[in-house]
Amino acid sequence: MKRFQFDSTALRYFLTVVDTGSVNGAAARLNVVSSAVSRQIAGLEQRLQNQLFERHPKGMRVTEVGRILADHARRVEADAARTYAEIGGQNGRYTQTVKVAGAHGFAAQALPRKFAAFQAEHPSVRFNLTVLDAGLVTERVRSAQADIGVTYSHAAEKDIAVIFSRPAEIVAVMRPGHPLSVHDALHLTQLSAYPLALPEGGSALRRLLDMTSSLYNITLSPAFTSNLPDAVFNYLLTGNAVTLCARLSASQELDSGRLICRPVDDALLNGGQIQVQTHVSRPLPDAAHRFLRFIRSDTPPLF
Repeated sequence: MKRFQFDSTALRYFLTVVDTGSVNGAAARLNVVSSAVSRQIAGLEQRLQNQLFERHPKGMRVTEVGRILADHARRVEADAARTYAEIGGQNGRYTQTVKVAGAHGFAAQALPRKFAAFQAEHPSVRFNLTVLDAGLVTERVRSAQADIGVTYSHAAEKDIAVIFSRPAEIVAVMRPGHPLSVHDALHLTQLSAYPLALPEGGSALRRLLDMTSSLYNITLSPAFTSNLPDAVFNYLLTGNAVTLCARLSASQELDSGRLICRPVDDALLNGGQIQVQTHVSRPLPDAAHRFLRFIRSDTPPLF
């Protein structure tokens, strides 16, 4: 059987175009001329007999074939980095970086403390945390841009293994003394009478909220949207605005007493999970394995 191999330079140039969105942007990052990048992309497309990008006036948009190749290229990079780290360990220079992707809110609050506690026992391990919308975290794990993902999920994900999880309770968050605070629990229909502060439309939670509200024939019309939870929480401090989020995402604000919450009585909204994810088949670096064991056994738990 004929072996099929990609040139490492071509893959590196290709991934840089994917990341920057243009040939010129990739050339600037790589410190080469644009024609060199174009030649590498054209060579890959000729070899694969498929278009890797859709060319637009504002840049390059990766095709489905390009996405498949990008996933492969990132796996190659991740495997190479793991191999170098393991060889370094054999030579007594064991330094390994664990790449973690986490959802806004709970991951950004809880994970850095766990990193520091783990490094107290394993000082040679480094961590890189990228904070994203929940839906994008899984894609980072799938494409080998992250070893571990910590996120909110409402369904099984292709190529993703769930290492451990817990139910994600969705709550209505508001200022102390809010008119809705007299209720022990709330229904989604009660919120439409008050200003809403919600995640942006593309977020995983916002899509779930829009789907759930449509079942009750109500429209959630936010007075304020943001991709930053802190901005949403600050917006709630004056007036009668309400937001919806996983309880863990607001744990810092709730523990401090700056904000309060009430459970939302809806099975669909509360059907999701907070998950620690890895790729179902890609081997993890040794340091990532050890970190997963650590957060499973550490007290207090991660979530």
